[in-house]
Amino acid sequence: MEDYAVYLAEEAKSDIAALHQFKILYDPIQSPYHFFFEGEEDSLFYMPEARRHILNGVAHVYDCGGKRNVIQIRDDIKSDGYNINSCLFFVDRDYDDFLGTQIALDDHTYITDHYSVENDISSIQAAKILMADVLRISQADPEFSRIEATFIESYRAFHLEVRSLTGWILAAKEEKCAPNLRNTNGLKNIVMLNGTKPTLSKEGFIEFKKKVVVNGKLPSLHATLKWSRRLDLGTAGIWVRGKYDLWFFHSLMLAVLAEVNLRRKAAGGKAISIPASFRDGRIFEVLGGRVPVPTSLQAFYANKLN
Repeated sequence: MEDYAVYLAEEAKSDIAALHQFKILYDPIQSPYHFFFEGEEDSLFYMPEARRHILNGVAHVYDCGGKRNVIQIRDDIKSDGYNINSCLFFVDRDYDDFLGTQIALDDHTYITDHYSVENDISSIQAAKILMADVLRISQADPEFSRIEATFIESYRAFHLEVRSLTGWILAAKEEKCAPNLRNTNGLKNIVMLNGTKPTLSKEGFIEFKKKVVVNGKLPSLHATLKWSRRLDLGTAGIWVRGKYDLWFFHSLMLAVLAEVNLRRKAAGGKAISIPASFRDGRIFEVLGGRVPVPTSLQAFYANKLN
């Protein structure tokens, strides 16, 4: 207990707890791998593939509490003279490419192809894996292709609906309105689902702005329209905020399954069982080790974990 109290006290003195943990665990002789993530769920996506590369090697995982902290830790490790070659840093792309504020990258830092890692785990491909591996819906079942078609159609409609909202966000950031997007992890009561058809209502947009505006400033209509027109539906993954994509993925799948189970029961069939983990929205737990990682991540691991 005394040692633990000392550990907690020292950790409290550190600006970033993950850096304190790293200094304790750093071992230049054994040279374990050190993985630094923005948030606690990221490792559920990244680590299964990493462990396939390192096999029985030792890996330490750190939750840094945000993108800027990941980069601060990386730079501190470099400046303090630690061996950076055994360290891997993972950050989301976010809106920084659009705004010209992207962090400096190096060979030790992986940045997502899309807005964030949530976009990779809430794709059409992920839905098919969920249906086949978790929900056990056979591809011989007509519902499988019906659900796939519904997902494609509904996702396009969703991206159409949130394009104006994203344009507003980018305009607000550009004009220093400082919107706090953490106040809206999902879009519940902002984007409405009528069956499987999403709609961003006027009232929902007003509700969204109430949640994220923190300094009373609103972006200009001109800037909002400018950004909205720049957003290509074919590359929605880079501009739809990952948490919004993940919220829609979960909400849409539950809505689809509700319709499917009504049809199955009406036809005298058995309802599809939905695991509690998915019903509760623990998507990373359900799909983290199942969804194939991007080619860019494979290349990063091949370079760093050779």
